[in-house]
Amino acid sequence: MEQYTVAELEDALKVVKRLLPPRYECLACYVNRMLDHGCNGLKWCTTYRDLRAPRATAMERKFPELGGYCDCEVLANVFRINDELWPHAEDGSTDDTYVPQCHKVRLGTIKPCELWLMRSGVQWGGGAFRQAKKAS
Repeated sequence: MEQYTVAELEDALKVVKRLLPPRYECLACYVNRMLDHGCNGLKWCTTYRDLRAPRATAMERKFPELGGYCDCEVLANVFRINDELWPHAEDGSTDDTYVPQCHKVRLGTIKPCELWLMRSGVQWGGGAFRQAKKAS
């Protein structure tokens, strides 16, 4: 049996910790962050769902209906940047070099934080992007 040093185990734990969604981070912010590690189906969406929103069982059926067949398509077709809250370059386009910190959501939801707009679709209201309603 191979023995690992404490330093090797700590390094491995750091890698695993970076791959886990922090508490209250929204699905869109998590997927946006994880796409640096590649896109392979709905891997990051299902990882998030399994760890933070296990009751969102219809996600794998609904996202493809909205054009989200893989994680990068989820960010292209299901979620969209809320232009009002992201920094803009001098030409007015969204500045992709700076990603704002997640505005956080309650545990158990796959809805995005205020930084993103979520597309409503077949069962979600006709295909328009709309902002989440603030709880009163």
